[in-house]
Amino acid sequence: MSNLLTGGDLRARDHHRIEDDAREEGPLHLVTLPNGVRMQVVTVGLELTRQLLTDQRLSKDSAKLQREIKRQLAERGSAQENLAGLFGPSMLNSDNPQHARLRALAVKAFNGKAVQQLAPRIEEISAELVTGLAEGEEIDLVKELAVPMPMHVIGEVLGLPAEDRARVRTLIETMMSMEPAVSQPASDELGGYFHGLLTSNGLDSRSLFGVLATAADDDGDHLSHDELMAMAFLLVVAGHETSAGLIANVAHDALDNGLWRKAAEDPELVPRLVEETLRHNSPVRSATHRIATEPVEIGGVTIPENTLLLINLGAAGRCPQAHEKADEYRLDRETTGHATFGHGPHFCLGSALARLETETVLRHLTSRFPRTVYAGGEQPEVTHNDIMASLKSLPVVLMR
Repeated sequence: MSNLLTGGDLRARDHHRIEDDAREEGPLHLVTLPNGVRMQVVTVGLELTRQLLTDQRLSKDSAKLQREIKRQLAERGSAQENLAGLFGPSMLNSDNPQHARLRALAVKAFNGKAVQQLAPRIEEISAELVTGLAEGEEIDLVKELAVPMPMHVIGEVLGLPAEDRARVRTLIETMMSMEPAVSQPASDELGGYFHGLLTSNGLDSRSLFGVLATAADDDGDHLSHDELMAMAFLLVVAGHETSAGLIANVAHDALDNGLWRKAAEDPELVPRLVEETLRHNSPVRSATHRIATEPVEIGGVTIPENTLLLINLGAAGRCPQAHEKADEYRLDRETTGHATFGHGPHFCLGSALARLETETVLRHLTSRFPRTVYAGGEQPEVTHNDIMASLKSLPVVLMR
């Protein structure tokens, strides 16, 4: 069962059982990723999850992570991978004070004020996508809405040329498959694209990429090329994948729990749908990689120095100590806590944007097609990697 915590093709809800069973069995589960790298997946309750997410002994430093991954690959005689994409020196893969320095350069683009300024444009993009759909049509909601919506938004925020976005989206999907034979070439190609974009004279100075390319920290230092490249990977991949997964999961949960029409009749339910999906059916399966800088006790088990870790967030959201009937999807619960967007210094910078995108497109879709029904037979398939759990497709018939 352990390796099912980090990969495999399952049906929707299957991973809930796998993660929850793992949480009840114990706090640590040794897994081997497709590239042969071994790490421990942590499945504990919500309170301990939050403690671990802020534990400074569990480092996110890029150099430490890359060193251990490369050591394991060399030990197995595996081909060395270019880790600069997903494990480059971004704010995601850094500890303070470096993390604080990098985050400060990007935070203004994603704070509450900035996101609210984006709201009118997000409304326009969502309305354009939904208006283009016809009543009675069977569509794949993932392909037609969940995937293109956040790519349009993050593309405009960052300054990705419109004509490049489909290519970038395809490369991200291939890279996130975690199959080394295809994911590594996709990562390399995406890195080459970012290099060309970030060093071109045509970069829009008003976009976030344009701002970051010239931004200086409090000491007057600019981002290095490696830092800028790592920031590009982080903002594009995280900005797209999390929102796309959340849109699809909320739509599925609304249909699966008989709440679609209720959301159409009462749009105030939509934010509650989003929060319950974040708690119960998060598209973010685990927090990104950490490495122990010294022996650390987790739930009564001590891990040695240099252990690679993934902290599972799904099992934490469905923690029975934190929520009554935690395995049920309910909008009337008084406790809504989860750790889907992290906790502490690494709390997701784009959380407000992901919520706004999802709420906006769900409001438009449910109001325009209030009698929409799921068109599949059994539960839709979900593709997992070590971080994300994404619906492959969500076939629906749009009905008014």
